[in-house]
Amino acid sequence: MSNAVAMIAELYLYPIKSMSGVSVQEAHVGLDGILGDRHFAFTRANQAATNSFPWMTAREDSRMLAYKPFFTRPPTPDQPEPPVQVRTLDDQVRNPEDPTLREELGSRTGQPLFLLKSARGIFDCQHISLFSLASVRALAAEASCTIDPRRFRANIYMEPVSGNPFEEETWTDCLLQIGDEVLTGVTQRDARCMMINLDPETGDQNPRVLKAVAQSHQGQAGLYANVLRPGRIRLGDAIRRIANPRS
Repeated sequence: MSNAVAMIAELYLYPIKSMSGVSVQEAHVGLDGILGDRHFAFTRANQAATNSFPWMTAREDSRMLAYKPFFTRPPTPDQPEPPVQVRTLDDQVRNPEDPTLREELGSRTGQPLFLLKSARGIFDCQHISLFSLASVRALAAEASCTIDPRRFRANIYMEPVSGNPFEEETWTDCLLQIGDEVLTGVTQRDARCMMINLDPETGDQNPRVLKAVAQSHQGQAGLYANVLRPGRIRLGDAIRRIANPRS
């Protein structure tokens, strides 16, 4: 087996698309992604039939990032869809299906919304996203500003063994074993949009973040991977790169 190239430093699930992430110590990975990740999305009703990206996100209202979903119990293979609650901006706790929450979100943009739920996850691209904390630090230097890693909304934040930023850009088309059980295939680098300009706590914009990614990294930062073998992953787990199977 190849040597470790990184370790898991932080793990996040995002129960509701474009709302705050949930930091976890361990996660269960199924063939459709991490259990509990992006199972809900608020959908713009007037876009649902015509737009391939009909979701209500922080692009439309950056304050959405300040809504904080949480699980009443951790997702597990025995209970993959535990109840989710949302702490709102005025510190109320609501069920995602509560019409009051839907109306509150829709009122800010004037767009009617409905809630979509999918046990398979509502992803922009592939099942799992990974980001190097070394690359976050290097991007902060390039952009001449502090960058909270949560801007990139990754599931797995990793510390590379080498300490070198952006080395993960060479991992596309390779297999990554995460922990003892999970096997993923890295499909592509993550093409970035203005979402990474948004502070995850305040929603304030800093265009220097996306500018740095666009100017020096072809507008891409982080990795997308598909799940090939499910299992459990934990903080501190090693990530091992397996050479491109075609090489």
